[in-house]
Amino acid sequence: MFSKLWLFCFLALLTTTTHVNAKSIAELQAIQKLPNNKLKLRAFEQIDPTSLTDQIAACEYYVSYSKALSNEGRSDEAKQRLLNEINSPSFDYNHRWTARLYKDLADIQYHNYDYEDARETIKKAIYHYKKSGNIEFLTHGIVRQASIELRTSHYLKGINIVKTYQKEYQSWLTEKDLSSLFYFYGRAYDHLGEFQTALEFKIKAFEIDKKLNAADKRMANSLFGIADSYNKIGEHQLSYNKFLEALALDRKSDNKQDIGHSLAKLSFQSYKLKHFDLGIEHAEEAISVFRYIKHQRNTAWSKHNLALNYAGKGEIQKAIILEEENYSFLDKTKKDYQLKTSVWNHLAELNLAIDNPKKALSYAKKAFEFGDVDTLKDRRQASLRIMHRAYSIMKDFENAYLVQNKLLELQSISHKENYANRLAFLQNTIEAKEKEQKLAEKEQENLLISNALAHQQNQQMVFIILFIVFVSFTMIIYIKIRQNRVLEQQQRLHLNKLLEQRNQLFSQIAHDLSNPVTIASLHIEAMQHRIIECKPENLTKISEKLTDLNHLVKDLAGLAKLETANFTLSTQQTDLNKFVSDIHDELATQTTEQKLTIGANKFNETFAHIDPFRVKQLIANLYSNAKKYTHKDGEIDVHFAACEHYFKIIVQDSAPSVPKEHLGQIFDHLFRVPNMSNTETPGHGIGLSIVKQIVDLHQGEINASESELGGLKIEVDLPLK
Repeated sequence: MFSKLWLFCFLALLTTTTHVNAKSIAELQAIQKLPNNKLKLRAFEQIDPTSLTDQIAACEYYVSYSKALSNEGRSDEAKQRLLNEINSPSFDYNHRWTARLYKDLADIQYHNYDYEDARETIKKAIYHYKKSGNIEFLTHGIVRQASIELRTSHYLKGINIVKTYQKEYQSWLTEKDLSSLFYFYGRAYDHLGEFQTALEFKIKAFEIDKKLNAADKRMANSLFGIADSYNKIGEHQLSYNKFLEALALDRKSDNKQDIGHSLAKLSFQSYKLKHFDLGIEHAEEAISVFRYIKHQRNTAWSKHNLALNYAGKGEIQKAIILEEENYSFLDKTKKDYQLKTSVWNHLAELNLAIDNPKKALSYAKKAFEFGDVDTLKDRRQASLRIMHRAYSIMKDFENAYLVQNKLLELQSISHKENYANRLAFLQNTIEAKEKEQKLAEKEQENLLISNALAHQQNQQMVFIILFIVFVSFTMIIYIKIRQNRVLEQQQRLHLNKLLEQRNQLFSQIAHDLSNPVTIASLHIEAMQHRIIECKPENLTKISEKLTDLNHLVKDLAGLAKLETANFTLSTQQTDLNKFVSDIHDELATQTTEQKLTIGANKFNETFAHIDPFRVKQLIANLYSNAKKYTHKDGEIDVHFAACEHYFKIIVQDSAPSVPKEHLGQIFDHLFRVPNMSNTETPGHGIGLSIVKQIVDLHQGEINASESELGGLKIEVDLPLK
């Protein structure tokens, strides 16, 4: 559901923006999941190549974009785009990505019959794949190189390329690599006429792909090859069924070119099975697909298959119209021997069927004389048979005799070449087997020597391992004992330090509690013994000492509460403008003998996630501390600010200041700087400890430094969120 929603959003983005902001490999791969090639091409056209983040994304962009162009029939544009990136790269590509650019360029050249260019390009791809050390991609490169040799009738050369590679890299090849090699062998044996052997190799490749849960496109290619082999051994119904399975997978991956090829093959198999109406249906859909991607050559092939099925039904004129349309198109193109000879020979047969031997003869002659004499020998023989029939119908027996002799000559040459190819193949196979046997014998000899050495080494290794285990075990025990001793010593030192701190704390608390109690007690005794009179002013002094004692107890209780493990703040979203305004009102109404200044910067952020009660307590303690330790004619400045991440509180005062050596201690429990009070009642060293605890609970920061006013400056930063 999520992926479908994402895809819907992506499609909406395509229709509303001029550029897709795809920069990374993940975003580019997401484009590949779009439902059809048109949308993919549209997405790639809207990408700004300069926004790509790295060489991997750039390579993916140029390769995928070129494939989309090729699938739409814009192969020249696809080749040029890859050539431009290879010659003037956007990034300093490493060997792996350089190889991929060359490999995909070779693929496009191969599928568009530029075999010489493809042969040179794939060599460069293989060079870079070997440098990169990626065996899977190197295998693809080798198979493409050998496939080019198959297409140019150098069958044994192609087989030898793959066999040499397989032997050299045998120990590194995975099942996926072997699948690619087996599929190639299947195609190669097809060309050698060993159709049953070819089928066996292709089925092996398919079984591996099925086991590895290969991608739909790869599975479709394997099924396509198996179907082609069934066709070659005359099993047309099995061939039709496999092409149908391949088509179903092609439709899932929505590769228009592959869909069209499968439909064209289904049309031809329907013709072989004499299911002409079904063949017409498949051919018409194939034509529609190839016209959609503007692939004229494959459109012509599909029209040729359509003509075959019309001819099979006996609708000769429809077949002639289709093939004459093909003739007009092909007459303007170069090369493409297979399609041209197929169309011209079929036109010749159709004209024989309507009793037009002269026209049939001209088409057959054109097919016979076209192309390389070393290739398409079966097509040339078909042309000679048609010419012989035409001359016979025209009663030109002299030329019919000459053509018959030429046909026999070609058949003899073909049989000899097939025999020579088969013999050469068998000789290569025998030589390979002999080499493999010698290699196996040598490996067996080496294995015996290795086993003897390994046995001796194993005995030595067992002794060494036992010794290492003993030493290691001894060292571990020693280290463990030593660590335990160090840990016990550290724990004792820490415990002693805690006891010392506790004793100091209790001593300080006892002193601070006893002082006001003693003074109040003396005053009361003096009044009891009538040493001093029981006047209001004397009672006021006693009350002040008791109030001071009460404050001390409350501060100690508050600090203890803040330091408990389960204490939590009551944080909430707080409007800083209102909060600062309330603080201003509270401080301004308090009486003070110092000059008080309260200010605030304009807040960039107006809300903070804080505990307002505790922050007010923090500010009150800082202000109280400043009043207590500032001369009567001094200054106190309270300032607020809010930046991007923090709510800042600054409280500073005038002389006296705190000596630098004590700045790091003023937040400790019960710490007081000597001779710092301007009042008759000095502080107890608890207020700033409470401040520090509140700041820590907010995960903020607090710092003390010398003030520009001559006294102490304390800065507090509380996080906004």
